[in-house]
Amino acid sequence: MKLLFNIYKIFLAITLLSVILLSHAYAKDYAPEPYWHGTLRPLTIRSLSPAQSLRLSPLPRSPYGLPKGQTEIELNIAAASVFIEEPGRFLMDFHFTDTRIAINHGFANNWSAELSFNDRRIVNAHLDKLTEDFHDLFGIEQNGRTEVERNDTSIVIPEYNINLGKESRGKYSQTVGLSIQKVLIDKSVSWPALAVNINMSYETLGDGMVEQGNLDYGVQFSMAQKQDNGYAYGNISYIHFGSDSALGLPLENQQFSGMMGYEFTTDTDQAFIIQYLFSEGVVKGLGALQDYSHEIHIGYKWRTESYIWQLGAVENIINFDNSPDIAFTFGLTYRM
Repeated sequence: MKLLFNIYKIFLAITLLSVILLSHAYAKDYAPEPYWHGTLRPLTIRSLSPAQSLRLSPLPRSPYGLPKGQTEIELNIAAASVFIEEPGRFLMDFHFTDTRIAINHGFANNWSAELSFNDRRIVNAHLDKLTEDFHDLFGIEQNGRTEVERNDTSIVIPEYNINLGKESRGKYSQTVGLSIQKVLIDKSVSWPALAVNINMSYETLGDGMVEQGNLDYGVQFSMAQKQDNGYAYGNISYIHFGSDSALGLPLENQQFSGMMGYEFTTDTDQAFIIQYLFSEGVVKGLGALQDYSHEIHIGYKWRTESYIWQLGAVENIINFDNSPDIAFTFGLTYRM
């Protein structure tokens, strides 16, 4: 495990150094349109860890709010591969997708509201070979993945009489979300920009992974500071969950999470972004699943006249038994 972690540290250090050098080589001084505040904003990727992704999971957010009267429509899609095994206790081997459609509107000075529709479902995304090749490329142990059927679906937790196979494909959760943002500090040069969000999520399905009618809610603080070659970000969140189980698995009713990231601006309309997301474990007394999950997001964003495009990837670090093996994301934001 120590060797594996060292490999990850070397890989992440090389990636970070490469992006810094690239950003210094191509960064430009420019006066951005005030609406955009010069930033392309964090990668829109919420936690894709197996338990954390079942209920409300805060999105990394920018503290720069929408001006009054401005509206955006956003689409985000992620596909993740999960393989977690603790012999005798549990096996989780499945793929899932996370799809989100949202409309965000600035309804007053320094106030905006976002309404979203969210769909998470277990699927066969045919990611196993890609995951194995990625692990082989960087000398990362497969940890039993190659000993099971490729692209299988299996969720087995004997302690809670959970034994789901391929029949679980198609199980899903659909929620309606609402987030209200108040910008607290926006235009100061000396102080970081600061905003607070109130986030809520309501489960709409009667036969989904989470009981219908459950309401999750929480508070989130987001910060950003302009740097010579980009923006530094930080988020911290607290969530209270209305449900205490999913798929028969007992879950905690609250969670702390946070994010740190950096946007390396390479052009007025392009940026490389790296983020570190940590989330408190929400499974009660089940090995590594009760510990914090740690996810690294690496992505690229570019802006055209009315759109922001996003491509990203997710990898796990530190706790490899409570986070996705690998995930790929796509995002598109349209400014109306």
